[in-house]
Amino acid sequence: MTKQWIKMAALPVVFGAGLYLGAMTNQSMAAENLTKADVEKIVQEYIMNNANVILDSVDQYQQKTVREKSIGAIRDNVESLTKDSTAPFIGNKDGDITIVEFFDYNCGYCKKVLPELQKVVAEDKNLKVIFKDYPILGPASETAAKWSLAAQRQGKYFEFHKIMMEHKGPIEDATLEKAAKDAGMDVTKAKEDAASADIMIQIEKNRTLGNQVGVRGTPAFVIEEELMPGAMPAEQLRQKIEELRKAKAEKK
Repeated sequence: MTKQWIKMAALPVVFGAGLYLGAMTNQSMAAENLTKADVEKIVQEYIMNNANVILDSVDQYQQKTVREKSIGAIRDNVESLTKDSTAPFIGNKDGDITIVEFFDYNCGYCKKVLPELQKVVAEDKNLKVIFKDYPILGPASETAAKWSLAAQRQGKYFEFHKIMMEHKGPIEDATLEKAAKDAGMDVTKAKEDAASADIMIQIEKNRTLGNQVGVRGTPAFVIEEELMPGAMPAEQLRQKIEELRKAKAEKK
């Protein structure tokens, strides 16, 4: 805990203790006659009796700081997040709302959230969903991400993505080759592309981008200027999109 956090968190305690001191004027000992030791005792008693106040204040301040930092980082990286014309996506390329998903092929929650995303995209013709391969769950995840980006080179990204998200069990070379074949890809070319340096560079760019905007796990969504970690059901996505459109309309 930094000194700045302590100072900010202590404000409600000091304010509350001040009110407590004010109440003392109704007692036999007036506030102006209190000694330093008396004041320290009163403040200590207040803190002991209201420990939740300072803890809640610290928690709220931390959340506010993290949120503001994340918004700033998203604004700084908006081009890489939403304006990258090479990024794989589904939906309307000119949609008024863009959702960016950071995912890992070994992430069970990522697998569960894909059908929810598909539902919302099918209903909303003005929505764009961008996929950022973000392998953080081991070497197999990284290999799968390489094949995923190799699929994009053949115009088969989402076909491959969907097959891999439906896959259950460990990801092995045979798994990837079968997924590529089922997606209608040239497997030999995909294998060569997956081993290329530029695809590895793209994955590292995604990792750097995710780290900069505060992604700490998968799935994680960036919706406009907000980072929203964890799997989101279709209803929650719809509600968030509606809120954003309403806010945009009010600004006009």
